[in-house]
Amino acid sequence: MRGKAHGWWFSLAWGSLAAPLGMGAAAAAQAPDRLERVDLKALEEAFVSLAEEVRPAVVAVRTYRVHDQENSPFPNVRIPLSQGSGFVIDPDGFIVTNRHVIDGADAISVRLIDGTAHDAVRVEDDPRSDLAVVRIDAGHLPAVRWGELSKVKVNQWSFACGNPFGRANQDGRSSITFGVVSALGRQMTRRLVGGSDTEYYGNLIETSAAINPGNSGGPLFNIHGEVIGVITAIETTSGTNEGHGFAIPIDRNTRRILASLKAGQKVRYGFLGVEVQEVEPDPTGRVVTLRSNLGAVIREIKVPNGPAAKAGLKPRDIVIEYDGVLVENHDHLVRLVGFTPVGTDVVVAYLRSGAKQRTTVTIGDRAELLGLPEE
Repeated sequence: MRGKAHGWWFSLAWGSLAAPLGMGAAAAAQAPDRLERVDLKALEEAFVSLAEEVRPAVVAVRTYRVHDQENSPFPNVRIPLSQGSGFVIDPDGFIVTNRHVIDGADAISVRLIDGTAHDAVRVEDDPRSDLAVVRIDAGHLPAVRWGELSKVKVNQWSFACGNPFGRANQDGRSSITFGVVSALGRQMTRRLVGGSDTEYYGNLIETSAAINPGNSGGPLFNIHGEVIGVITAIETTSGTNEGHGFAIPIDRNTRRILASLKAGQKVRYGFLGVEVQEVEPDPTGRVVTLRSNLGAVIREIKVPNGPAAKAGLKPRDIVIEYDGVLVENHDHLVRLVGFTPVGTDVVVAYLRSGAKQRTTVTIGDRAELLGLPEE
């Protein structure tokens, strides 16, 4: 079973340390043969301090369907719909969560760490990124600090904070777990939503920090107490944590999305009008000379009169450069195009039958070209 961490042990062995492979004799001689209890105590105190710092900005989110019963002494009955997590991004009550946490809700409730519950209004949400911003009527709230994906490394500490199994629904006290950044750049769109044109789950951070149903929308922190991701999904066969959780990374593109949502604006994504896939490695020498093991293959022209078609691109063309940037794979191209302002003219380099060519593409609007309904 794979799913979003919706309404959804890391063990560390300390002991005798041998010299790692490749370590020089001098360095090996300086390496401690064991870690003292004082070292473990310092680590423990660092973890405790981090939890005390970040938890006040994390909230529990509950949503409801409101059933209007005519001729009843209880005309508006709230029926629980989902539960999740969120975090404050502005002291004036702006809170980030996942869109799938609040999707379909008639009413949204947010509980703060002091135990107070507040009705929230939806400011704006974005189906493609699965992000949403809601607001409560409160001020002077503790807000998170942003981290940056470019500084995140595999095996760094990571801390997941939120409302697993609704544990914080009553008192607002969020749970926090720790692990490491297991991998970067995970592509989960097809695993989570199949071939959906609406949703995108790419370039995700994978973490071993325990994530369970109810953690969706909560923050993933680094050791400095900065948010490096928005917890969104788990991959599991049991429906609960098995050590594979995923978070939307915080980078300039994510911050741009959240800024738009906070301002009540819909997010526009660039689109070429094509479907792309990975490049199969070429067994010939062209792999080295033409970089044909990189890039993205145009599998299908989805919009016959769209930007790619107008620029002369065809199925089986391999896009290798986009606006001067080497294209690493199909997911990289999707991100490059998606965050290009609509209407921008971009030079694209591609391979056709082994020959390198260039063309200029005017980037279109994804929702408009695909005829996606406005929400």
